[in-house]
Amino acid sequence: MSGVCYLKKQQHYEDLYDKHTVENCRSWIRVCTANGMPKGAEKLSEAEQRRFCNTIIELPLFFRKGDRYLKRKETIEKWMEDDKKRDDFIASHPAPTAYCPKCNQKMKLMVDEFDEDIDNNLRMIFMYRCEPCKEKKAFYNDGAPYVFKNDFCPKCHKEWEKKYIKSKTRVITKYSCLNCGNKDEFVLDLNDKPEKGTIDSDFEKDRALFCLSEKEGEDYRRYKAYDLPQMKKLAEEMEDREKHKEIYEQAKNTKNLTIAELSDLLAEKLSADDFRSLVITNTEVTRDLIITFTVQDTKSGRDEGHSRSDLKKSLTKMLDGTNWKVMSDGVSYKLGLLSGRLRGIDDKEVIYSELKEELEPDQVTTKGGDIVNL
Repeated sequence: MSGVCYLKKQQHYEDLYDKHTVENCRSWIRVCTANGMPKGAEKLSEAEQRRFCNTIIELPLFFRKGDRYLKRKETIEKWMEDDKKRDDFIASHPAPTAYCPKCNQKMKLMVDEFDEDIDNNLRMIFMYRCEPCKEKKAFYNDGAPYVFKNDFCPKCHKEWEKKYIKSKTRVITKYSCLNCGNKDEFVLDLNDKPEKGTIDSDFEKDRALFCLSEKEGEDYRRYKAYDLPQMKKLAEEMEDREKHKEIYEQAKNTKNLTIAELSDLLAEKLSADDFRSLVITNTEVTRDLIITFTVQDTKSGRDEGHSRSDLKKSLTKMLDGTNWKVMSDGVSYKLGLLSGRLRGIDDKEVIYSELKEELEPDQVTTKGGDIVNL
């Protein structure tokens, strides 16, 4: 049975993940530092240079640290789960007994080695040697034969003789050439300890700097989930208003009329065009306020078509610049009595969107729902 154990204590994975985080952040700082300040930056004030460094280095670093925190728990759990699967696979595939295809003697197990291909398929490789006749045999756990990759002596180019020496901490492969006597060996350290001189003395300091605490990480999670989208939305709104500055000012300066003020305005202005006896017969409160009105045409000889057209023109003219609009279903007529509906808007954002729609009908959506065509 292979002596390799993949699953380790959780601290091992936490340290490994944090090492990746530290190196990720260090590499970003190295790139920025190597590029230096842009040409002409020396003319900037000290405060402006600090602002530049904050934008180029610190802001991206802020997101790198935060995003690494968000993936930390999930990644560590995945690493531990994968290593447990490897250990379980090794434990469930012990080396079988093998017999020499030449002399039928029981072969000696030389290597039982775990293998994982590029597609993460798990396999065991079993290698045997017959002591009496030196015959070699190898196969995978599913019985498929393993094709030996011949290693040759670099001096005489004859095939090496190999001998494996295993312990709990390492595997030593000893090579010897029976033709010229050349020898070599390869040591695989299973503890994966760093070589002398490779200890990172600044790791703990940088770990505290680049690896967020639970509080810092959860603050970043909330920031990215709520604050950042809100900031992005606000920035987009500000950009949009700057682009349509005239329309925004027009919406901002729209005169808000209450229903009482509207009634007085209509009664006064419509009488001048021979429409009198204004009556508001119904009100409907939705997102906006919709009213139904009736008015009498007192101009002698005006037919239905002209009466409807003149009333709509009068209403459109007097409501221009206010928060009231004539509804799209228009004006009806019956024996000199005209009726229609008006829509009152008390949200400046809706007014702005509808004014913009008149110029860019394919690019506008309004706050709170679909736009009612006027």
